[in-house]
Amino acid sequence: MPPSPKTFCALALSSWLLLATASAAEPTPPAPSTLEELDGRLAQVFAQRGIPGAALAVIEDGKIVLLKGYGVADKASGERVTPDTIFRAASISKSFTSIAIMQLVENGKLKLDARLADLAPEITFNNRWEQTDPVRLVHLLEHTTGWPDISARVELQDGPGWSVRRGVEFASPEFVSRWKPGQFAVYANAGPAVAGYVLEKVAGQDFAAFEREHVLRPMGMASADFTLTPALAAKVAKSYAPDGTPTPYQHIIMPASGSLATSVRELSQLVLFFVGRGTVGGHRILSPQAVERIEHGEASLAARAGLSGGYGLGNFPANDTGPSFRGHNGEIDSFTSVYGYSAVQGNGYVVLANGGEGVNFRTPVTSLIQAYLSRKHAFAPAPSFPVDPKELAALTGFYRNVTPAKDLMRPYAEVLGMSRVTLADGGLRVGGKPYLPTGKHSFRRTDREAASLAFIEQDGQTYLLSGGLGDRKREAGWRIAGYCIVAALALLGGLFGLLALPVWSVGAYRKTLQAKGGWKVRLMPLLAFGSLCATFALPLIGIAGGIGTLTMLAAPSVLSLPILLCSVAFPLLAAAGLWHALTTKHASRLVRWHAGLTSVGILAIAGYAVSIGWIGLRTWTM
Repeated sequence: MPPSPKTFCALALSSWLLLATASAAEPTPPAPSTLEELDGRLAQVFAQRGIPGAALAVIEDGKIVLLKGYGVADKASGERVTPDTIFRAASISKSFTSIAIMQLVENGKLKLDARLADLAPEITFNNRWEQTDPVRLVHLLEHTTGWPDISARVELQDGPGWSVRRGVEFASPEFVSRWKPGQFAVYANAGPAVAGYVLEKVAGQDFAAFEREHVLRPMGMASADFTLTPALAAKVAKSYAPDGTPTPYQHIIMPASGSLATSVRELSQLVLFFVGRGTVGGHRILSPQAVERIEHGEASLAARAGLSGGYGLGNFPANDTGPSFRGHNGEIDSFTSVYGYSAVQGNGYVVLANGGEGVNFRTPVTSLIQAYLSRKHAFAPAPSFPVDPKELAALTGFYRNVTPAKDLMRPYAEVLGMSRVTLADGGLRVGGKPYLPTGKHSFRRTDREAASLAFIEQDGQTYLLSGGLGDRKREAGWRIAGYCIVAALALLGGLFGLLALPVWSVGAYRKTLQAKGGWKVRLMPLLAFGSLCATFALPLIGIAGGIGTLTMLAAPSVLSLPILLCSVAFPLLAAAGLWHALTTKHASRLVRWHAGLTSVGILAIAGYAVSIGWIGLRTWTM
């Protein structure tokens, strides 16, 4: 399921900035040379990140070589974490959902290319390309439906005892394809949840029961479950928000996407499953071919452009630099989780935590573990492919993120996710990082083994594809210049108004302001600027502020209603500012030009806001 509100904001922005910044991850520390050194350094990192309790499993050569708990499972009682302490695994649940679906595929009961409308006609969704590009089962699992990620309304809904279908139907008004299914991979929790409902229908069995019978227990996971049973509830660790307060348990309404609870001892069986190519503990869960399919995406433009190693079926690339790992991560109720593995090495790991800064890919925690596991394995990059410099030059320019996960984050994604592509030593430089061609259209970052970017031409547009971290479209230079001019007009005009406000106030006090055009020509643009800033700043504050403020965004409230009002007010006030700039007779030329240019800039931003549905912004629907 989605990360906690504060961390979601950081993760979302860091993902969008991944290509736009010179360094999207913390530097990889020197590799530990022994398990003992790894153990000690991880203990230090857990403490530095304020993690109350964590559990670790390390797998080498297909065997578990380290199982350990760190810190406490319950601050109040002082209970220590052990390898058998239960944590919430969150979005790692998606890996198990995909495994279960692939079992039905192998048994001939399902096909990945089956249409959702045929599998579950009772589930409503909106896809205006349904006749030519229908939503298919594979799109649900590979996040290529085009649907936005779930809104705060769905994310925060507590649903103890809800059926899988009830949760899906509650969220279904948000199942709207924003582009043709099968184009772009954008993380959306609803897809695997709907796939879980499809599994129930086809198997004729409750989702959690099917997982227990056909996946979890055969893997050797004796207590793991998608349902919080009384026996499991007694062993679940407490979780803690960044400020140290306990986080209440939420019964999420999309269990197939995030409700798995398990211990690190049992979750290590998932790594053994992937390392064993579908067989674990002597039990064959899936064929090696099915495991291979899980690890490779097919239902996106990026996959068809050569990035098949991107997001697969609940499984994606898990390393920033060095030898390749795959896996998944998750976050829910301040619990964080991550597993990674290298089938080539036969190595992997699982880390579970119950608070603080948590655990995730591209952090010191996983960097240390992956560096240790790869210490004996040579870096094996894909070979470079010669590309004509003129063809490389044709790919340079500015690229804008066109695939935000949530509509509520769209303007931040599109602005902060802008990337510049330039030429660099036989390849390209994207966001400050050098990339070398591995094919005519695919590129590998020089410190990674596999290709992770691809360029394609479609419908007269050039796209920069990353397979799930935000795909981008090249913007014409004049558009970039236009964006900068509009932003400058609004920002500089607003700042000028703020600086001039004391002077205007003195004039009003001395009763000289009216003879110089009065307040309206001065105040309307300033009020428009303030309303504009509130419209775009308050949602970020709500997302980053914690469960309390996110809850306020999820319904009409003292936070969400001012956002709605400001989003309506700023274009109206800007229009009024422009009117007064044109009609006020006694104001100085400077005052009128300031009012006019500032208002024009803000009205241009209002035009953009209209195009993305941000005028009359109702955060509880996004």
